[in-house]
Amino acid sequence: MGTKDGMINQINISSIEDLESFHEQIMGVPVLLRVWAEFVQNDYIGAAQPDIHFEGDLALLVDTSHPMIRPELEKALDQARKIIQSQGKFCIQIDFGTAIGKWLKKTYPRGYCGLCRLRNHRARLYITNYDKQEHCLDCNAVWCLVLGPCWLLSAPCYKIYRVIKCKDIVIDVTAPIVRRTTLAISGKVIEVTR
Repeated sequence: MGTKDGMINQINISSIEDLESFHEQIMGVPVLLRVWAEFVQNDYIGAAQPDIHFEGDLALLVDTSHPMIRPELEKALDQARKIIQSQGKFCIQIDFGTAIGKWLKKTYPRGYCGLCRLRNHRARLYITNYDKQEHCLDCNAVWCLVLGPCWLLSAPCYKIYRVIKCKDIVIDVTAPIVRRTTLAISGKVIEVTR
């Protein structure tokens, strides 16, 4: 989704009317997201240069009427409606990271013994009447070991504060990503397999 100042990933809702308006506007209309992704894959641990390296911005066009997306989005918006009616705070997080990861691994396949690192940024869309969740404390076990005391003091406090202040609704999109392009001569849209 975008504005004249650039891409946004947070939509603020202040009333039930805003939520209803958003619901009418979003359903059945493609949503454009700008996602940054990095994919690095080596054949073995000590490799000096990666065998495959992809880094850059992706334009992700999301079909909100897709049968794997629409029911979850409808359910989340119904929950948000109930929360607003009870004067509560909510944050719907639609996470495309898993789908992007599966697509990149399928697009750049490797044989046996492949090691890969995948990172994506701005792959989440937030619909909220409070504030989006901070993901800096969602780290793996290595970070917990290295920054143990800091993480141990800050992460549980933030998580408890977040549970008290706001209801987080997470939608992990698992719908397959399809790469398409338009033919210059005929204008037909075709699927690109590689």
